[in-house]
Amino acid sequence: MKTGIKVFFVLFYAASFANITLPAVFCDNMVLQQKTNVNIWGTASPGEEISVTVSWTKNSFSTKASASGEWKLLLKTTKGGNQEHTITVKGYNTIVIHKILLGEVWFSSGQSNMEWVMRRVKDAEKELKEAEYPAIRLFNVVKGKSETPQDEFPQGSKWLPCTPENVKEFSAISYYFARELHVKLGVPIGIISASWGGTGAECWTPEEKMKNHPVLKNIYDRWIDWDLNRKKDSIAFVEVKKANPKAEDPKSVYMTNRPHRRPSVLYNAMVAPLLPYTFKGVVWYQGTSNVDWAEEYFDQMKALIDGWRSNFNNGTFPFYFMQISSFKYNNSNKAALLRENQLKTLSLPKTAMCATMDIGELNNIHPTYKLPYGLRLANIALANSYKKDIDFCGPLYKKYTIKNDSIEISFEHGEAIYFKGETLNDIFIAGEDRKFVKAQAYIKNNKLVVFSPTVKSPVSVRYAWNNTDKANLFNDSNLPASPFRTDNWENIIVQ
Repeated sequence: MKTGIKVFFVLFYAASFANITLPAVFCDNMVLQQKTNVNIWGTASPGEEISVTVSWTKNSFSTKASASGEWKLLLKTTKGGNQEHTITVKGYNTIVIHKILLGEVWFSSGQSNMEWVMRRVKDAEKELKEAEYPAIRLFNVVKGKSETPQDEFPQGSKWLPCTPENVKEFSAISYYFARELHVKLGVPIGIISASWGGTGAECWTPEEKMKNHPVLKNIYDRWIDWDLNRKKDSIAFVEVKKANPKAEDPKSVYMTNRPHRRPSVLYNAMVAPLLPYTFKGVVWYQGTSNVDWAEEYFDQMKALIDGWRSNFNNGTFPFYFMQISSFKYNNSNKAALLRENQLKTLSLPKTAMCATMDIGELNNIHPTYKLPYGLRLANIALANSYKKDIDFCGPLYKKYTIKNDSIEISFEHGEAIYFKGETLNDIFIAGEDRKFVKAQAYIKNNKLVVFSPTVKSPVSVRYAWNNTDKANLFNDSNLPASPFRTDNWENIIVQ
């Protein structure tokens, strides 16, 4: 055969067969969920035979790429441990993934407090020095946005072992969560973190769950208005700024300058590429950017949770979260309403929550002490997913009874409730006039009895419905009560 023909044949042969490829989440140092069937997938030439062998079992797995070149397999995993494994994927080419651990895999997401990195936490130098955990693996999703769901993460997203250097730019809450699970369960932990500060839950929600939703379609109406009014509002604001240099941008300008806040764009770029990776569950901390539209938040979270569960095709996986912390919001009623809708999210299956009113800072929306946040999320998981005997939640309002001149409140998770201090702070009571006044309270038969000498015929109680960091109702596990109200009155500010 002539040399020119040989070269042509080799080039033609190479061009005829595409190499097998794997998503970025399948790489060295990864963690696979133990004792289950996990998905592995990728691309190849149409019809290409693909075989997969793994080092934890003698079984091999095989499939054939579809007409569009896509393939997917289920791999059965065994009990986790510190032994590192390999996966070998063969087709026209061969890929070997090294240093794989089997253990527990969790996905963490949210906005700025979830994004807050370890180098910025309280006692960062000490915490980083101690962050040497070879059996904890970190996958930090690089920030990105997209108008359509993507198959691959932004470049640079990869698994890394937990070392002081690697954890420095990793989510602090996610690290503390993973560390506590690792210590308490004694198995490797993989934590995949995808967060972006200042983002609403709608950014992380699949479009198909919002576009035609009777409530959430408001999101798209707002963006249409902001896009239409941006130029006009921007020009008018020039004069406002002259008179008041500290004036805030009009909403239309503020939002349109932040394209990462558009609906679904972060789901498309930072969540969809993970489909259908197999993990144990999700931990979530977000809500501040939805305070202005607090009345929509339950519908929003239901859409997000249902959308993720449906698209991952991973059953009703656990979804655990925390209420937003104390902070001096411009509208305290809206913030309290958002916390109430977070509480309502517990009506969805396999969800759990812990309040955080005691660990926030009234004048700082980004408290640097992230350890208690991570521990509370870990305790939720340990109690609910791993059936450990751990109390994970403070008192949650259950029901009320009016008794003459007082109102009696019952709680779930209200075992041995008590006040941190001599009296209960931030408790308010109102009569038919709907004017709330500061109330007094005492505990009787593990119920909260609320009254005021100035309200002879009370009809409603509200607790921590104001901007406060002094709320002090706890249970015997030293966990704070969630803010609550016994009425459904609208637009009432409690001072």
